[in-house]
Amino acid sequence: ELMNNVIKERVQKEQVNARQKEVEFKMLASQINPHFLYNTLETIRMQARIHNQPDIEELAKMLAKIMRRNIQVSHKLVSLQSEIELIDNYMKIQDYRFGDRIHSEIMVDDDVDMTQEVMPLIIQPFVENAFVHGLEAKESGGEIVIRVEVRSHLWITVSDNGCGMSMEKLDEVRKALNDFDNLDRTHIGICNVNQRIKLQYGENYGVEFESKTGAGTKVSIKLPVLTSEIE
Repeated sequence: ELMNNVIKERVQKEQVNARQKEVEFKMLASQINPHFLYNTLETIRMQARIHNQPDIEELAKMLAKIMRRNIQVSHKLVSLQSEIELIDNYMKIQDYRFGDRIHSEIMVDDDVDMTQEVMPLIIQPFVENAFVHGLEAKESGGEIVIRVEVRSHLWITVSDNGCGMSMEKLDEVRKALNDFDNLDRTHIGICNVNQRIKLQYGENYGVEFESKTGAGTKVSIKLPVLTSEIE
């Protein structure tokens, strides 16, 4: 039984590695030439400054930060602070796009150690999903809240009041999250996050979904509370 468990764990790790490589390949394919993109964004930013267009300048600056982070993603741990800053930039860009249609907010409890190390890009896929699948269709009154708190564990929640999911769709997502045997490309981003967390910290940690049609979706990311080693 022990051997079977070892073999199963090894197979699961290989599957996650394969999925990670697929995600990295897709990101690589979309890069074109990162330096070209950065330089173009910098040109847009400087032109916006010259022509006194602060909003365009700020948009170009935030987009460059997000692109740089996504392209340079690796297995190296990053600070929770940097992850939250990435999400903040992403949501500010969405604020320009949606205006008053969607209100976004980040709430971090005072007792949260923002220097704690976490895996990169564990929040962004769920924030993107909230906008794309839950909030884009709302004409007004959209809300998305990211909250970080410590309750025996580190909890990061992404809540929206969008269209939500049916019980059938919710069951499908939950099954895909914990199915290490099948590579579900429909949910590859969120599955990748959940499986990376479980392999790094164990089965007690990972991602949980709550949702109801017409009432929105809540994603909870459960992580251990760790002492940071980042200087």
